[in-house]
Amino acid sequence: MNSAERRDRIVEYLRIKPISHGQIHTFQIAVPESEVLEIPSEKREYFSNSLTQQGTNLIPLIVRRTEAYSEEEEYEVVYGADWCLIAKELDIEKLWVWVFNMTDEQAAAAKEEMQQLLGFSDSTPVVLPSVSEETESTKRILKQLNKLFLEVETLNKKIEQVTTSIKKLEDIPSKQTNIDDKLSQLVTDAVKGVIEEIYSKQKVRISQPINSLEPQLKDYESMTSSQLKGIASERNIKGRSNMKKSELIVALKKSDAQ
Repeated sequence: MNSAERRDRIVEYLRIKPISHGQIHTFQIAVPESEVLEIPSEKREYFSNSLTQQGTNLIPLIVRRTEAYSEEEEYEVVYGADWCLIAKELDIEKLWVWVFNMTDEQAAAAKEEMQQLLGFSDSTPVVLPSVSEETESTKRILKQLNKLFLEVETLNKKIEQVTTSIKKLEDIPSKQTNIDDKLSQLVTDAVKGVIEEIYSKQKVRISQPINSLEPQLKDYESMTSSQLKGIASERNIKGRSNMKKSELIVALKKSDAQ
């Protein structure tokens, strides 16, 4: 049975109709002394948590207009006194209510009917989830979340490892190029060293062409005048352009002796 059906049943049973429905300030609601009873701790804690989390009540109270209290207290709670008492303790600003015009007999009958409809009386402890049960449920949820976070963290580490491996593979060609460049430079330096050693022994500069060594290995007599002049030009022998072949040979041999 939903709330509308329950309300219709009360109206049908009591032949009364609500005059309004909405929120009113908590300080406007008076609680009869007969309703100020000790609330079981579990029930108090459950109601307190609900009021604190929602900022108001989820189940509307039944109240009636009254002039029996102070000027501020325009309404008297008929059903839901425990909610109202705890709301006052927590300084909840407003509460949802159904407002009826009813006599004392109608109020008593309405309270009894509501207790029957909801399946319990205000004096009977309500079976509610205990704090320990809620705590255990929260722990289970936190445990599952923690497990999920660990799995995500492990996955992230694996992704980082794969990324690092890929980067290493990408670096291999550039490293190989660097190795090749170094080997090439070593070979060049080695060749250069050998040439310098040869030139040093022959007392010639490294900047001179290797062809400058050829006169020591060839017979000047078998060369033409043009070839001899070319060698003389390399050695910067003066007057070479006007020399005859025999004169060029003498000048070159003289240059070799130096």
